[in-house]
Amino acid sequence: MYFIKKFFILFLFCFFSNFIYSFTTGQFLLVSLMARETSLGNTYAANYSNPGASIVNPATLSGIQKTHILFSHFVSVFNTYYEHILYAFPLNEKTNIGFNFLFSANSDLYRTDENGYPIEQIENYDTLLGSIFSIDIKENISAGMNAKLILSKFNKNSVYGITFNLGCIYRNIERNYILGLSFENLGISTAYFKEQSLYPFIARMGYTSEIFHYLDIYKIYILIEERIFLNESEGSETSFGLEVMHQNFFVFRYGYIFGREEGRLSLGAGVTFQQLKIDYSYQPYFLSDNVHMFTITIIFN
Repeated sequence: MYFIKKFFILFLFCFFSNFIYSFTTGQFLLVSLMARETSLGNTYAANYSNPGASIVNPATLSGIQKTHILFSHFVSVFNTYYEHILYAFPLNEKTNIGFNFLFSANSDLYRTDENGYPIEQIENYDTLLGSIFSIDIKENISAGMNAKLILSKFNKNSVYGITFNLGCIYRNIERNYILGLSFENLGISTAYFKEQSLYPFIARMGYTSEIFHYLDIYKIYILIEERIFLNESEGSETSFGLEVMHQNFFVFRYGYIFGREEGRLSLGAGVTFQQLKIDYSYQPYFLSDNVHMFTITIIFN
């Protein structure tokens, strides 16, 4: 344990010492992939027993008692599409494991001639293969780690990399709230040796609380999250989310993001049919168009 602590401190020091002089690569890592979290303003840090949030804060995988398979799909502006699948299951009472795969590409990129007519399609894609591990340290404290292998290709250039996410959560069962903390994309790619480019390094701090509960009919949750972009000039942003559940069947969600850019709104809903969950997110006027996102979750007994 002492060696691990020293290695982690040295690792952080090496990264922070280069942040001022470095650019960022792997911008697709900034995209929110899950419909539920996207509709709540991209809030991932403070969750429990939530495989979808574990792709950012691995500690949120703690608490699941059944096998989950999640599939997300959406097409962003400029026709870049994202396909993501996550498989998670409990290893024992305290430990959970997950694996995820992401593929993203744009089929509308072409090399043009002097008159602007397309003459050749440009090959481009981003792929990510990840593993997720979480463990309950105490009854109300969990920690976790993600490991991600990344390959990005544009035209004839390929970038390979590896990153890690570290996270922890604290649950106050009596007062019914959760605190979460995570660090994303601690890693390096081959782009660093060519142009001193690092992956976007993000620190998240989140708070989730149940503010209203009427029998098992209505539940209302509030979510707040602060994100600090440690190696990007934009600084930080704050998210506010509201989730209203009705009889564990229908869910309405609202999210709003402050900072970095002008205020961004998101809306969403979800339904549950026994072992099947369907979540939907809508972001009006995202960049230059509207974005619709779906996540399907299958839970196995």
